[in-house]
Amino acid sequence: MKTKQNKTFSKTTLSLIITSSLATAMSFTAQANTTAAESDLETITVTANRGAANIGDSLATQVVITRADIERIQPKSVLDMLATVSGLDISTNGGRGQNSSVYMRGANAGHTLVLLNGVRISSASLGSTNIQSIAPELVERIEIVKGPRAALWGSDAIGGVIQIFTRKLESGEHFASVNFGSEGYQMLNAGVGIKHGDGFTSISINHEESDGFDAKDDAENDDDGYSFDSLAINGQQQVSDVLAINWLAQIDQGDTEYDSSFGANESEVNNHVWQLGATYQWQLANIKNNTQFSIGQNRTSDIAYGNGTSKSEGNQFDTRRNQYSVINNSEVNANFQVNFGAELYQEELKGSSTYTESERDITGVFAHGIYQFEKFTYELATRYDDVEGIDSETTFNTSIGYQITDSTKISFSTGTGFKAPTFNDLYYPLSWGYIGNEDLVSETSQSYEFNVKSNFDNVSLAFNIYKTDIENLIDWAGSDKDGNVTPINVDDVEIFGAELGVNYQGFGGSHQFNLSRIEAENSATGNQLGRRAKDHFSYQFDTKIEKADIYAELQYKGERYDYLWGGEVVKLASYSLVNVGASYPLTNKFKVQVKINNALDENYQTTDGYFTQERVAYIGFTYQN
Repeated sequence: MKTKQNKTFSKTTLSLIITSSLATAMSFTAQANTTAAESDLETITVTANRGAANIGDSLATQVVITRADIERIQPKSVLDMLATVSGLDISTNGGRGQNSSVYMRGANAGHTLVLLNGVRISSASLGSTNIQSIAPELVERIEIVKGPRAALWGSDAIGGVIQIFTRKLESGEHFASVNFGSEGYQMLNAGVGIKHGDGFTSISINHEESDGFDAKDDAENDDDGYSFDSLAINGQQQVSDVLAINWLAQIDQGDTEYDSSFGANESEVNNHVWQLGATYQWQLANIKNNTQFSIGQNRTSDIAYGNGTSKSEGNQFDTRRNQYSVINNSEVNANFQVNFGAELYQEELKGSSTYTESERDITGVFAHGIYQFEKFTYELATRYDDVEGIDSETTFNTSIGYQITDSTKISFSTGTGFKAPTFNDLYYPLSWGYIGNEDLVSETSQSYEFNVKSNFDNVSLAFNIYKTDIENLIDWAGSDKDGNVTPINVDDVEIFGAELGVNYQGFGGSHQFNLSRIEAENSATGNQLGRRAKDHFSYQFDTKIEKADIYAELQYKGERYDYLWGGEVVKLASYSLVNVGASYPLTNKFKVQVKINNALDENYQTTDGYFTQERVAYIGFTYQN
C-alpha cells in the first residue's frame, strides 16, 4: 500500500511506557527481598569497558546471549538471535544470505559497530556489516552494548556495539550435529577441543545450504538459495604464570542467489578473520596491571555475477583491514580501575572499480576509568581518533550510578559518537552519474540516558529512557557542478526512546518480556526514518516437561515506512511472529531438536518489494560429549 507518512510526533505510547515502568520499578524496589540477587552467578563482559567486568557493576546497558541461549533458541542465523533484543530492529532483502540491516536504538545500520573477537568486520566501501554469513553454531556468546561507545571503540559506535565471540571447547569436549528442514535446508557441523599443556585449541566446522525462497517481488519467480561453509579456530596457551598467548582464525565462504534489477543475480562471499594476541600480567607498587597486545586482519570479498556475467567478469569489492592494538588495564585498588589503549587500523579497498583513494590509516588513543565510592559509581572515558583524509574526532562517555538498595541501581549517562565517511562516500569513482565527495565530514552524535536495574528473588527488571541527536548525516541527495549525484552532509536526526525488560521465574517456567518505543525522526521533515518500526514487543517462554525443554517466542513489530527512489513513501504493515521449539535428550549425550519458525504463517515485509520466509520446520540431532 502506497501512502504518505503522518508527520505528527506523538509521545503518548512512550509516556505510558515511562510511567508504568517507573511505577513498576518503585513498587519492586519497595517490596523485594534485597538479598535475593546475591546467589546469582556473575556474568563477565569485556565489550562495555574493554576490560573484564561483572555485568552487574557496569553502568552501560548490556545484553548477553550465551551458548545456552543459542541452544535454547535454535537460531538459523545471527539475526534470529538479535530479533528479540529490546531496542534492535532488523530489515532484510529476503532470507538467509541476502542483504540485511540491524538498526540499534533507531540509528542507521552503519551506526552499530560489529566485532568478531575484537576485530572489526565491516565493509570499508559500504560502512555496514552483513552478519548473515556467520553460523550460529560457531558462536560462543554475543555481547550487545546499547548507546554510544565511540570513546572506547572509535568510529561507528553511535547506536551501540555488537561483539560476537567464537565458540570455545574444553579439552576432550566434542560435538556433531545434523539438521534438516523446509526449503531443502541441510546443516552439518562438528567441533572438538584439544588440550596442549596449559592451553587449548577449539576447532569448529559448519556447512549449511538451502533452496531458499523467492526473495523479491518481481518478474523473476525463482527460489533464491544459498550455501555456506565455515571454519573457526580459537586457542590459548599459558606460557608462564604472567604470560598467555591466544590465536583466532575464522573463514566464512558462501554462494547466494538473489533477485536484482541490475543484471547480476548471484554472489560469492569470502570473509576471513585472523588474530594473534598476548596478555601479560605485572605489578607496579600495589597496582595490578593486565596488558593486552594484538594484531589481526579482516578481509571481506564479494563478487556479483550471473545472469549472463561470468564470475571472472563479475563486479568485485575486497576490503582488507589490518588492526593493531595495545590495551593496559590497571586495578589501582578494589574500587578504582583505569584503562589506556592505542589502536591502528590500516584499511584498503580493491575491486573492479578504481577509486581516487583506496587506502587510509585510522589511529586512536583512549583512556577509561571507573571508580566506586560507597553507593556511587563514576565512569569516564575519552578518545581521540585521527582518520586519514578527514577531520579528527574527540569523543567521550561519562556516567554516574547510585545503588538505591542492594537490589536496585539507577544511573545517568551521556556520550558522543561519530561515523567516518566510507570509501564510497569519499572516493567513489564517476560511474552511471554517481561520484563521491572528498569534502564530507563525519556524522556525529550526542546521547543521554537514564537507567534503572533491579534484581530480586524471581524477578529482574531493566528500564531505560534515552535521547540521541545525530548531525551531519550523509545522504546521496546532492549534485556536483557537472550534475552528478553525490553525497552531502545534510540531515539531522532526533531519536527518543524507552525500553522495558522484565524476566520472571515462575508460573511453570521462565518468562522474558521486552517492550520498547523508538521515535527516530528526520529533524527537517518529522518523518520516521526508513525501515524502522516505532513499537516493539517480544515475549519468550521456557519450561521443562518431563525431560523435554520447551521454548516459545512471540515478536511484534509495529508499522514502518520505506522511502523509494523518486520520493515515493511506502507504508509496511505491522506484524506478529510466533516461533516454537523443543529439545529432548534420547541419551545423556544424544538429543533431538525440533523448531518451527513463523508458526502462524504470517505474511509480512521489512523492506518494500522483498518477501520474508513463510512457515518453516526443522529437525536436528546432536551428539555432545
